Amino acid sequence: MPCLSAAGILPLTIYRFIQAEWDMALLDLAIFILMCIIGYFAYHRKHVSTIRLLFCVLAVIGSLSTLYLKGESQLFWCYPTIAMLFYFLTVRVAAISSLLTLIGVAILAAPLLSNLLLANVLITLMITASCSLAFSYETSKQNEQLETLTKTDPLTKTLNRRAFTEVAERQISNFQRNPIATSMILLDIDHFKTINDQYGHNQGDDVLIKVCQLIQQELRNNDYLFRIGGEEFIILPYAINQDHAIQLAIKLKELIAEHNFIENHRVTISCGIAEYTNKEETLKEWYAEADSALYRAKSTRNTVCPTKGNCYSDSQSRATK
Repeated sequence: MPCLSAAGILPLTIYRFIQAEWDMALLDLAIFILMCIIGYFAYHRKHVSTIRLLFCVLAVIGSLSTLYLKGESQLFWCYPTIAMLFYFLTVRVAAISSLLTLIGVAILAAPLLSNLLLANVLITLMITASCSLAFSYETSKQNEQLETLTKTDPLTKTLNRRAFTEVAERQISNFQRNPIATSMILLDIDHFKTINDQYGHNQGDDVLIKVCQLIQQELRNNDYLFRIGGEEFIILPYAINQDHAIQLAIKLKELIAEHNFIENHRVTISCGIAEYTNKEETLKEWYAEADSALYRAKSTRNTVCPTKGNCYSDSQSRATK
């Protein structure tokens, strides 16, 4: 977008120099150069939010400067500028920016226009801003709803694999800057296929939903629960090491084993736990460690296994290798 704008401004800049309109020519040249710089950083640095803000600031300064230098004939530049603010910025920032732009237009245009004409200009600009605000607000709401849908498992209402990847990558990035305890609990419902085969898929879905509800009751607000497969889940508890993750997993294991999901049928879970300790380790490698621990736990079922050390089964005292 900045590069396209620069391409549109360049012919005007050349025309201004030919017509010897030195003040406007220099202004257009400055805007052209700044647009090119913004476009370069947008392409190479990818700081999208910062680039958008700089682009809008430049557009507002350019439209107001043009109004100041050339007079009321340049008022038409203010309309696309107002609309553009709501396209590139968040609703709140765009609303504040448009208000400041309207104040600037009022100050600069007041000596140039009659009171009636000034009122007409400001009213039409406010209508433009209001319509843009309404459209931006509705679009923002729809985008938030869509974002929620794309990151939420439709059955259990927990977060899904896509959300897990984002959160886990963010935790790894945070760990690399500020190493704090970070653990992953990979959780699987034991013999879940038997539940589906013996009691039906509706009963199986009900078990999945209730297991998630029980788990979420024990998690803190800043802990995350994800469903990443049919009966497979991941917990990313905030800032706890492997020992505390083991305690949490054992608590969840006991809670689920004691709950009556299905009459005369005991539902249990197995858990694999991996703590992130190596800054060079990728998410794929971290997950593989938890998956390996889960594989050990699934060999006896209703068991919690860390990547290193003993596994904890029903008695919590019996260790398996």
